[in-house]
Amino acid sequence: MDFKLNFGNVANPVRQWLVAQVARAINGVSSAQDRAAIVEWLANARGALASSRSTPEKIREINAMVDHSAVAKSVIGGVSATLRNYRASNLPLSVKIALPATIAAAPFLAGQGVGIAAFGSAVGAPALLLMFIGSAGIASILEAVAKSPADRDQILQMVDMILRAEMARRYNEQTRMAMRNEPRAPRRADVPDDADGLRRALYTMDPFVFEGHVVHFFGRAGLKAWNTKPTGDHGADGFAVRGEDMFVIQCKRYAPDNKVGAPTVREFKGVIEENEATRGYIVTTSTFTTDARASAAMSRKLVLVDIETLIGWHRTPPNFAI
Repeated sequence: MDFKLNFGNVANPVRQWLVAQVARAINGVSSAQDRAAIVEWLANARGALASSRSTPEKIREINAMVDHSAVAKSVIGGVSATLRNYRASNLPLSVKIALPATIAAAPFLAGQGVGIAAFGSAVGAPALLLMFIGSAGIASILEAVAKSPADRDQILQMVDMILRAEMARRYNEQTRMAMRNEPRAPRRADVPDDADGLRRALYTMDPFVFEGHVVHFFGRAGLKAWNTKPTGDHGADGFAVRGEDMFVIQCKRYAPDNKVGAPTVREFKGVIEENEATRGYIVTTSTFTTDARASAAMSRKLVLVDIETLIGWHRTPPNFAI
């Protein structure tokens, strides 16, 4: 049974905490040159995780990378040591509660019988830690590091490169074609004119009806617009084309208190790049978390549309000018 090499549930408190710890450790390195070296090392490690090679080969490659980077060894080793000694550490309570179950549930690596509890064994702490975090988790680490003003420009370039590579791995040409097959014509839903009634209608609208309702605004603005199939949309609920410009749309018909988070934004940025779209829109009946807005601000191609903006579309339909 092989270990899954994706970030999995980003809300998992152990993964969430590990990402934060690695990012904090990198930001704690005093030398900008050393921080850049760690960024480069993580980028290379992400490439190893995302490759089609076997798990033992990936382990060997990552361990070899550590051997050639004393700074990376120090940073990753420190986080690994904290995880090994979690009972005596100052970990958040949610992580301490979740960690034993995570360790127990972790699949063995390539039949070697080595779980997360075996940090420091023959598999190697850095390799196992990064395999648990996953390639998308590495992108999250670098995005967090990019908040440092001193390293922002350089690391933003690295984050952009990694997001492109991550999504290129996940979305091949066959998938892109599937996203465009069997299109559905977008349709405006019958909604009240008054603001309160409109708000209630949007909150309670069937999610698939909501997708058509959102995408119809693009058709109304003169774009050729269509919705994807109800299942298997791979992160895109609709597309719109005007000339050489293509727009990709994701719809989130959420309750008011269910905010769209940063993981959704990061995933959708990859969808935008993979489809070589001019712009992408995430449209929700809710709002966005602070982290989601910060992640979106790193891309000039992404537009976030919350409930208030969406209600405004009904009053003054947008033209989606570039």
